[in-house]
This record gives sequence, structure tokens and C-alpha cells, in this order.
Amino acid sequence: MAPTLPHARYIVLAHEGVWKINLNNSYYGPFDTQAAAVESATDTAREASEGGYPASVLLMKDATNFETLWSSVQD
Repeated sequence: MAPTLPHARYIVLAHEGVWKINLNNSYYGPFDTQAAAVESATDTAREASEGGYPASVLLMKDATNFETLWSSVQD
């Protein structure tokens, strides 16, 4: 049985006055708009999914609330 690859979660959030993407506690960006950060995160998540990783894009609404914007995993 093949090992299960870790889920890649791309979290879009406002950080230090700009939009960034957090993946595994590393920040990418900055992006001028939320839409630009979401587009970049979604493109990258799709590439990860094509490589076999389960992937999703989440929007951090506040410290404890997230909205799933895109996911390769079917519930």
C-alpha cells in the first residue's frame, strides 16, 4: 500500500496589513488583494493535487473560523 501524502492546506489571511498565504507555518506573498492571494493559492493547490497531494485553500476569517474556498478532497 502506498503511503498517504500529507494534506496541503493553503491558508489565505490578512497579515501585517497585507494578504499572505500560510503553508506549514511559512508565509508567502505579500499580495495586494485578497483575490490575488486566493488565485495564487488555488493555482498552487491545484498543482499539488495533480502531484498526488490532497490540497485545499482556506480563507481565515478570524482566529478560529475558516472558509473552504477550494478542495481536491471530496467530503
